[in-house]
Amino acid sequence: MGNQELLERAFNLAESGEVTSINELCSALMGDGVPLADLAQFHGRALARQLCGKMAAARRTVTAKPPRRSDA
Repeated sequence: MGNQELLERAFNLAESGEVTSINELCSALMGDGVPLADLAQFHGRALARQLCGKMAAARRTVTAKPPRRSDA
């Protein structure tokens, strides 16, 4: 998997709501066969911040409460 493909896969996982932390993201990527050495980039501050933002947005979407029904 090339670096561009790896980054796309990481962002897709982060946006999907399947993972909730950088460690979970790295574990999922290792399950896809990504070598451990290639995962070090996800612990860098700028990239980790972007990915954590995507994961937080996905959690808000998944845990958003349904609209309240109005019985009026």
